[in-house]
Amino acid sequence: MKISVKNLDRLLDKMGVKGGDSVGTAYAGMVRARKVKSNATAVVDVFDSPAAIAINEARMSHLASLALPLAGKRVLDVGCGVGHLAAYLAKLGCTVTCVDGREENIALLQQRHRHFEAHVANVERDPLSALGTFEVVFSYGLLYHLENPMAALRNMASVCGQMMLLETIICDHTAPLLRLEDEYLAANEALTSTSCRPTPSYVALALNRSGFAHVYTPRVPPDHQDFRFEWQNNLDSQRDGHPLRAVFVASRARIDNPQLRSMLKD
Repeated sequence: MKISVKNLDRLLDKMGVKGGDSVGTAYAGMVRARKVKSNATAVVDVFDSPAAIAINEARMSHLASLALPLAGKRVLDVGCGVGHLAAYLAKLGCTVTCVDGREENIALLQQRHRHFEAHVANVERDPLSALGTFEVVFSYGLLYHLENPMAALRNMASVCGQMMLLETIICDHTAPLLRLEDEYLAANEALTSTSCRPTPSYVALALNRSGFAHVYTPRVPPDHQDFRFEWQNNLDSQRDGHPLRAVFVASRARIDNPQLRSMLKD
């Protein structure tokens, strides 16, 4: 399926990319200069808002419905925030180690969940191997906040023995593409204020090239409006006031689960 010129122009305009005079110039197109903005919303307000609680409940109810063998596993929660999803994982019988790029998030997590081992680390830069190895790496709501997602996925894969569980905002297109986006400096956004919106095929390709022989997506998405949308192949990353999200399961070994659909072809 091809993207229409109209949709492409609309997307480029939203991203601040303007067509240039290609005659006599090295490159056609210009981008909008940016001034980094901060969002002063408190950490507690960001992670404990009704919207955040609602999507977390949908995420973890969906994960439980997949009936993956998580009980008793050692899990690394990458991009853990203040520990809400780590607490869900613990209820599923996992032993959880938490990692986040912001000291203030880890400080609040340790106040609330003193039993969790927790560390501050930038997943794009700091080797996670310093924390050991884990049967499962869990990263919900992080990938789209990164400017170097491939580096982060390779880092996470390096400590993952069996399975990676990933959820991210995506860009609606069938090609393996990556859009760069600007974000505010805030407790739940990009460390550098530069982030990305990958297409599903980009995520599958990156996971496979990071060493996972099997990459799946659930046949039924979580019961939340961010996950329930019609694919239009138009490069949207949000629609009707909601971001577009998707869940991925990457594994070293084949998973025979009727609720999962492979994203890799021979």
